[in-house]
Amino acid sequence: MEDCLVYFFTGFLDSGKTSVISSWLGSENLKGRTAVIICTEEGETEYPENATVINCETTDVTKEMAFELERKYKPDFIFIEWNGSVSPKEFFDVVDVPERWALAATVIVVDCSTYGEYYKNMQTFFADYYRFGDMVIFNRVDESKDNLPKLRGSVKAVNPGVNISFFNKNNEVMRIEDHLPYDLSANPCAITADDFGLFYTDALDNAERYSGKRVSLIGQAGLLEMREFRGKAFILERKAYTCCAADVGKMGILCMYNYKSNFPAGQWLKVTGTLSYYEDDDGSGQKVEVPCLNVEDYAVTSKPDNDIIYFN
Repeated sequence: MEDCLVYFFTGFLDSGKTSVISSWLGSENLKGRTAVIICTEEGETEYPENATVINCETTDVTKEMAFELERKYKPDFIFIEWNGSVSPKEFFDVVDVPERWALAATVIVVDCSTYGEYYKNMQTFFADYYRFGDMVIFNRVDESKDNLPKLRGSVKAVNPGVNISFFNKNNEVMRIEDHLPYDLSANPCAITADDFGLFYTDALDNAERYSGKRVSLIGQAGLLEMREFRGKAFILERKAYTCCAADVGKMGILCMYNYKSNFPAGQWLKVTGTLSYYEDDDGSGQKVEVPCLNVEDYAVTSKPDNDIIYFN
């Protein structure tokens, strides 16, 4: 028997989870297939009739429930609409499922009209979402006030591998490249100190957009311990809040440059060079394209007013 694909959805109440699941249920590849929805919170939107809906609490979602659904329905697809006030860990770390059930994606649905206030007060909660996520859907985006690169950065700082989509109030797809705060056609493209994180997270996902571009960046120079990089490369890095004031991480770009013993390690530099990419392992065995900077020149500069990057 084929695998039963499981799609796990979470997000705050009224974020649009039911609408997204309903749109997926209407896709061609689900026609004539058996779909079961495990719904653990009651919203205002009704599900279509081509799926069996199980209404329950998150505490009802147990190993026994999963195996009973498997026995009774032999589903091809499972959609889980998880109560957004309960950590996804309560499912992934607690509930055993039938061997045939294969997790296809964990999807976080975010309502942009309330995200700013929620994120400011509940960063740790959102970080918990994003660490488990494969996909984040920002919906109800207002082009006149929502900053797409910053929205994206608030997710990528926690989970660089997550896929992100944006939809406006008319449910139309929005392209983040139309909303970047810098001009990639400039030569070089000047990336301000405050935009370092936005640049880096976007460059990670879009090699075709950035490869071969000349840019200038501001960051703190750090030396690499690996023997093969000594005297040949350094890291230009920034500190970033990944979810809250108590959780500060680092992001940095590899800079290829033959330097001597008087190199100003630890100081703030403005670096100009051309972007290229190298293949690396993302830690799970998957190959990813990682940006690096082939340095033409650098100059010591002053520490930015905001030496730590914020994504809120």
